[in-house]
Order: sequence, then C-alpha cells, then structure tokens
Amino acid sequence: MLDLLLIPAALLLILALRAVHRGEHRQHGHLMTSAFTMVGLRLLLHPRNLSRLHVVLWLVTLAAAATTILLGRMALAWREARSTRSAFPRLHRAFGATTLIILTLTTLVWLLRNRA
Repeated sequence: MLDLLLIPAALLLILALRAVHRGEHRQHGHLMTSAFTMVGLRLLLHPRNLSRLHVVLWLVTLAAAATTILLGRMALAWREARSTRSAFPRLHRAFGATTLIILTLTTLVWLLRNRA
C-alpha cells in the first residue's frame, strides 16, 4: 500500500521536468525536492517489506538525487547572478541525467521483484 506513494513522486518528477523546460528553475527545484521527499518517506515508513538489495538501491538513488539537488541549488545561484562559478549548471545536468538513469534501473528492479 505504501508503494502508492511513488505515484505522486512520479507525477512530481514529470511536472518538475516540464517546469525546467519552460524555464521555471525555482519551481523545478521545489518540485524535485518534493519528489525526493515522497520517495524518502516511502523508505522511512515501512522498510521491512523491502529486501536488503532494494533498500540499498533506493538509498543509492536518494543519495544521487540529494547530490543533484545540492548541485541544482548552486546552479540556480549562478543563474540568479549570486555566484560566479559557471560549471554548476553543467554538473547539475550531468548528475541529473545520471540520477534519472539510476532511478530508472532501481524502479525496474523494484517492479521485477519476486513478491512470493
């Protein structure tokens, strides 16, 4: 039943990617942080029905997402002229793509798990 928390997280992820496509970077950050929180809540609320492999995969995914969010904050600072480090947007995009790949693989492993 707690797996239903992943549906709003997926919707938030889609909305966040649409926001960045429209150029609304601050809204993108808020939506991505909300999706990160929803997935983290799923892990915290009931980790007993997940195998050790799945917990490790989800924790790696959350660690990658947290790193991407922190890089996104630095990229936003550069966009808003509060920083002079122009490498952060490129790093944020690279880590974001890596995080999406990790999330896709983790979700596939989770969906193909043996429920018996």
